[in-house]
Amino acid sequence: MSSNYGRKITQIMELSQKCGDKCSQQLEENNKLRLLNTRKQEENVQLLFDLSLAKAENEKEQQIRSQIEKQLSDTNIIADQLTNLTQKTEKNDSDLHDMKSHYENLFAEQVNNIKKLVKERELLHLYIQRLEIENTSLVKITNDDDTVKLLNYSSQSPGTYEEAWGLIVKLREQIIQQLKMKEKLKNDIQQLQYNHKADLREREQIEQLLNRDLNTAKDEIIVLQSLQTEYERVMSLKNNLEKQLEERVNELKATKTVANSFTNQLKEKLEQITKAKDQVDEENATLRIQIQKLKIDLENNELVQHDFVKLSQTLQVQLEEIRNSENELRWQPEEDHPECQRCHSQFSVTWRKHHCRHCGKVLCKDCTNKTVYTGPHNRPSRVCDVCYTLLVKDSQPYFHSSVPNV
Repeated sequence: MSSNYGRKITQIMELSQKCGDKCSQQLEENNKLRLLNTRKQEENVQLLFDLSLAKAENEKEQQIRSQIEKQLSDTNIIADQLTNLTQKTEKNDSDLHDMKSHYENLFAEQVNNIKKLVKERELLHLYIQRLEIENTSLVKITNDDDTVKLLNYSSQSPGTYEEAWGLIVKLREQIIQQLKMKEKLKNDIQQLQYNHKADLREREQIEQLLNRDLNTAKDEIIVLQSLQTEYERVMSLKNNLEKQLEERVNELKATKTVANSFTNQLKEKLEQITKAKDQVDEENATLRIQIQKLKIDLENNELVQHDFVKLSQTLQVQLEEIRNSENELRWQPEEDHPECQRCHSQFSVTWRKHHCRHCGKVLCKDCTNKTVYTGPHNRPSRVCDVCYTLLVKDSQPYFHSSVPNV
């Protein structure tokens, strides 16, 4: 009997130790999962930080791209302005060349006209002088000849009076003709003088016009020289701007290449971070589920631990009862126990008393609802949960579903 109770006590203690080991193992797994969850949360925070940095770098790259596009637009505007200025300068240069050629031709033509008028004036003056000399010589010669003839006739005889009279008449006619010729010469001279004065006036007008045109041409030449200087300045500015534009375009191309490379790197990094974040989110979701399960398991384990404490206390009481039962009667009298020794329910007419066929305790119907087959004829016997667990090796512990009452 004593060895039988010793085995029962050993089995109960081993079962209690296994339950304690299982609780310790479960707590260790819970701690590992908590540590893993903490590590995953730290990785998630780091990924979120990297993602925010990537977004900030992406925004900065977008700003750089916008600045580059604005600078390209400004450069195109400057190039268009430079092209328009070049076209305008070339047109002004062409107009300057045409105007210069026109005034050079006009000036040469006016100079030729002046030279021609001066030459004609000199010829006219020589012609007038020659006519005056010829007229004077002719009058002198005629007067001298006629005077000599008239003196000769006056010294001769009267018979020659008629001849002298005829000579006088002839002389008179010659004088009249000479006077007419003189008058004609005078009129011709006056006409020539008038024409000469008109030519002089015309020459003066032409000279005035030429001087005015010459002054205008000089002013225009000054303007053209200023335009030429401005054109040279503009061409120098154009060359400098073209050089700066080329340098700026090369810089923008290099910057754009770097920006595109940086953008591609950011995109790849962002995709990697996004994938990692999705993976971490999935792992976090899985961990949340596991943590929730672990919380439930932990609560269950805490309840189990609490139940094990009660069980341990119950087992201690039962152990003491088993130890003391060696000095007591196995079959306890019903009248000594007004309530169930297991669940402490009060007995009544309807709630009758029963004995465990193995330990002999007075119990209620529910506490002796297990049946074992013993003896040479395998007769069924009602036993309590504790005795059933001790007698049937394949059965689950009687406290696996609920903690027994002490």
